[in-house]
Amino acid sequence: MDAPILHLGNTETAIVGYGSLLSVASISGTLKREYDGPFVPCHVAGWRRTWDVWMPNEAFYYLDGADRIYPDKVVYLNARRSPGTRMNCVLFVVRGAELDAMHRREWVYAPVDVSLDLRGVRLDGGTALMYVGKKEHLLPQTATRREAAVRRSYLAILEQGLQQAAAPFRAEFDATSDPVPTHLVVEDRLDPDRLSG
Repeated sequence: MDAPILHLGNTETAIVGYGSLLSVASISGTLKREYDGPFVPCHVAGWRRTWDVWMPNEAFYYLDGADRIYPDKVVYLNARRSPGTRMNCVLFVVRGAELDAMHRREWVYAPVDVSLDLRGVRLDGGTALMYVGKKEHLLPQTATRREAAVRRSYLAILEQGLQQAAAPFRAEFDATSDPVPTHLVVEDRLDPDRLSG
């Protein structure tokens, strides 16, 4: 069967969703509109999901007894090159200034053109970008959860996206992802007094 063709206009860019961007609700929140465009399951060849990119933390905390612990960093999924691997993902489309909104959201990642790595879909015009962790935001392997934590609420966003997908997609997701670092997972809470802006 021929791969579907994704037609991109002059102001449109395809984005690879492999983590929280598997969730239409999460995408819609960033775009500030209900996303109703293409949402194409596909693969990127030569990549694998890893748990090793971090953002600085100010507002999230977890409880250790009666103490509030604010981890220095929050850990998220990343994509790393992995020869011989095919990582499943979705492809969605943003237009015009929406690309800037995506870049602001994913500021610890570099947008990498993976158009030639796509499998299971073909592009007609434009490019496909995937967010790949910047070197200065890659996590040391020896981190503790006080230093760097995985938010339980982030895992819930992933779960929401995976529940919308077919069962084989979920099985492939698990097979093309490093295991969740359970020793870093926390029941996170949000401190509204520490929100910036």
